[in-house]
Amino acid sequence: MDDYYTEIAPGYDELHGAEQDAKIRELLSRASLPVHATVLDVGCGTGRSLAFFPDACWQGIEPSSGLIANAHDGARPLMNCGIAEELQFGDASFDLVLCVTVLQNVRDPARALDEMRRVLKPGGTLLLSFLRKAEKRATYDALIRERFAVRDSWEFAQDACYAGKR
Repeated sequence: MDDYYTEIAPGYDELHGAEQDAKIRELLSRASLPVHATVLDVGCGTGRSLAFFPDACWQGIEPSSGLIANAHDGARPLMNCGIAEELQFGDASFDLVLCVTVLQNVRDPARALDEMRRVLKPGGTLLLSFLRKAEKRATYDALIRERFAVRDSWEFAQDACYAGKR
């Protein structure tokens, strides 16, 4: 998967930027966050979501070195190369974990969700989406609901969306 994203990295924002922005806006419409929230974007791409959190302490994790190399200048220093299944952050570090259209791309979705739960503060918010036509949609739904108190689930664009709490 990294090879694909590295190949498209120079044009990633042109290909997917507007769609990703719309999904982020949609997910954020279902959450309220403290003003100076701590935010982790899992699978942050080129760091576009940073613009949605001007007063937050934002961090991104992205497995594609190509996307990191093509990240927005303000986001690049706040991004780490890594995978969702092995988040490089301490327990209960974030008020919000954002994960947009990523789950269908990870090798071990259960482990990735366990890691997201681990780094989320008690009472913290999960905003997550994955492709609604994903082959394992029912499995992903069950895994999310086992780990988080899902307040809302809905479809938007091509994604199945979830807003939940730890």
